[in-house]
Amino acid sequence: MIELLIVLVVLGVLAAVVGPSFRGMMVRQRVQGVHDQLVTDLQLARSELAARANATAPTDVAVTFGGNAALSCYTIHTAGAACDCTAAPGSACAPGAQEIRTVQIQRAQGISLAASSTSGTVLRFQPPQGTITPTDLTVTVSGDPSGQLRTQLSVVGRPSVCSPDGSMKGVPTC
Repeated sequence: MIELLIVLVVLGVLAAVVGPSFRGMMVRQRVQGVHDQLVTDLQLARSELAARANATAPTDVAVTFGGNAALSCYTIHTAGAACDCTAAPGSACAPGAQEIRTVQIQRAQGISLAASSTSGTVLRFQPPQGTITPTDLTVTVSGDPSGQLRTQLSVVGRPSVCSPDGSMKGVPTC
């Protein structure tokens, strides 16, 4: 009986030591997953622009970032009208814009996404070359308690990634 109690105490101590680092690893993996989806969706927006370039009246494709206390989000859409990514997917855009994809990330999962630029939080891909405006937009995916990835796009929409807090292995520190 005493041996069993000793084993249980040792297991309890190990769980107390390993538990927080395991949680941090899981949050960093979620950050990586959300970031990977973001980069894929930015490439989707760029390819949507290319697909629409052959139309009689080519239109810009935009990505609108936003959020509220419960979620952070973005909507990929055709330019022409405002879109609110906090609305239900499928109803995020006003008439005049076509919603292509809306992604919502619940803050309760410990992950948030934030876009910043001196010109606002709407990223536009413009025909015919697919150049972007604004050119200084950065998007940061953050986890609580750790894990940050920041993406910045080149003028032609190619992403570059870094980790502001250096917590993501295999990613250069910003």
